[in-house]
Amino acid sequence: MKKNDNINMSRRIIDYFRLKEIIPTIEEEDRGWNNILSEIHRNRQKNMLLKKMQYAFWTMGAAAILTGAIFLLQTQFDDKESPNMLTIYNSMDKNIETEEIRLFTEDKQMADIENNVTIDYSKSDKQVQLGNRTIDKPQDTTYHQLIVPRGKHTCLILADGSTLHVNAGTKVIYPNRFKKNHREIFVDGEIYIDVVKNEKAPFIVSTTSCDIQVLGTSFNVYAYSQENNANVALVRGSIKLKDRQKGELTLKPDELALISDYRIKEKKRVHASDYTAWTQGLLKLDATPLSSVFKRLERFYDVDISYTDEVGTMKIYGSLDLECSIDEVLRRLKYITPIIINLNEGKYMITKNIQSINQ
Repeated sequence: MKKNDNINMSRRIIDYFRLKEIIPTIEEEDRGWNNILSEIHRNRQKNMLLKKMQYAFWTMGAAAILTGAIFLLQTQFDDKESPNMLTIYNSMDKNIETEEIRLFTEDKQMADIENNVTIDYSKSDKQVQLGNRTIDKPQDTTYHQLIVPRGKHTCLILADGSTLHVNAGTKVIYPNRFKKNHREIFVDGEIYIDVVKNEKAPFIVSTTSCDIQVLGTSFNVYAYSQENNANVALVRGSIKLKDRQKGELTLKPDELALISDYRIKEKKRVHASDYTAWTQGLLKLDATPLSSVFKRLERFYDVDISYTDEVGTMKIYGSLDLECSIDEVLRRLKYITPIIINLNEGKYMITKNIQSINQ
């Protein structure tokens, strides 16, 4: 009760006695005023308690806000300390051009590497084995990048012993050393990987199209960032895919996942070994459009191949020996498909051979 309410109560009591023409005794007056003073005292205590409660709630609210702010800041800090590989890839310079296989740290080149030389991180914590030579591994870096240009290919052994066959035109980003409970790399291109099993540390292969999580298995990843279509073929074990639209899919051996425009489109049965045959120098073909064949040959041999639309839609079966020269590969293609090959200033032009069709 407020101060004005107490005064009004006093006035109403006095007015009551006046209207009744009653003259209260001294004891009645004392008792009335004591009641008024007691009511005032109780109201003051209530007000003080209310203020204390308001202060307590305000303090608790401020503490909760402060705790939340600290949590958010800590979360952001942790994210900055250990970003995932896709985030690292998106922050990197994607216009690096090289004619040699090159190894980079975050900010500088480590080494040029000859074609088909194995790069091994598993033998030492301080050095990287490059064929018959070794280089010191920078200890103040968190991740490395391997760039394999067109016309080249190599083998990469990670610190945990997992082995990657890296095809032409591919970039691989991986940490200097893996965490105890987490292993992750990023791939822009094509690899065949055999992952060392470690149930305490799941292995993730991240691409622009999807993430692939495994414990220990082997599979082929075809995921070039410049192309809308990607695929993953499982050879052994089991893998779980998660696309950029949060779609999920589990693969079993000899199953293929097709990804288009960052979304898993289809799963089908295949011979997974056909998709890893490139590591043995063979390109397996099963109703494969020539447009896809020429795209692979361009990367593998570092050549330019142009073709007409009607040639690009032709489908082909069989296999191509990638140990042969590009001229020999195209010559063999000419015997099984109705095409004409013209070479002008180092560039190949493929057109349809109408005469061979009529014959």
